[in-house]
Amino acid sequence: MLKDELIIQDILLGAKRLFSHHGLKKTTMEDIAEAAGKGKSTLYYYFPGKNEIFEAVVEDEMKSHIQKVRKAINGTTTAKEKMKAFLGTNLSSIIGYQNLSKLVKEEIFDGMKKLHELKQKYDQTQIDMMKEIIIGGVQSGEFRELSSEMIEKCSFASIAAFRGLSSPLSVTLCDFKSEEYFDVLVDILVDGIGNRNGRSR
Repeated sequence: MLKDELIIQDILLGAKRLFSHHGLKKTTMEDIAEAAGKGKSTLYYYFPGKNEIFEAVVEDEMKSHIQKVRKAINGTTTAKEKMKAFLGTNLSSIIGYQNLSKLVKEEIFDGMKKLHELKQKYDQTQIDMMKEIIIGGVQSGEFRELSSEMIEKCSFASIAAFRGLSSPLSVTLCDFKSEEYFDVLVDILVDGIGNRNGRSR
């Protein structure tokens, strides 16, 4: 890793801790410099201000999350296993980044255009990954033949449903646990698009 990359990584790690605990508005450039073990002038050399640091933290977290999901998916064989790996990794990341995720939602509503664009890019990446899983299932014979339009719709609907389980309804079971319902959702999806000629697994 190059020197500049190492410095930026130190800044982002320090900033992430502060943003997660104190939020964007209460965190200052001085706080970030101290947490990163850098001079304030160093921060301004790499970033115009704390908003840009916050955006860089969010983008870094999203990239890291996508890499984890891809690794989990690549470690399985069937399309059904890939869907479950996709969900499990997403859930563990949501739990791990809970404070930052909450903050991102709040800041998007505060009008940070860059964050909204990052969120859209992240959502599209999730849909594209699900599309790859479904196409792979069709090619392997695990799923029946589906039109391009149906694959698009299934991918979008799947991510929307999975996202809903990550943020469940306000009126729900008192002992609701998202992870217990992910398998049910995958089974429903696979039953719907599975190959009915006996080749589904």
